[in-house]
Amino acid sequence: MKPFAIKKENKNLEVVAKITNSMVQEYGCRIKYNKESGQVDLIGDDYCEDIVTEVVTDMMND
Repeated sequence: MKPFAIKKENKNLEVVAKITNSMVQEYGCRIKYNKESGQVDLIGDDYCEDIVTEVVTDMMND
């Protein structure tokens, strides 16, 4: 039997991005998971970065 490639996907970041997005929308901020780059894009003003950071930190501490 020849070796074969296993396609491994980690969708944890996408799930966290969706949950976080729903939590920060009330502040006029949005985040979106970019499937092509595997990163999260912040959509909003400069203050949104602080809000997203606080929401994610609180989520991880609970």
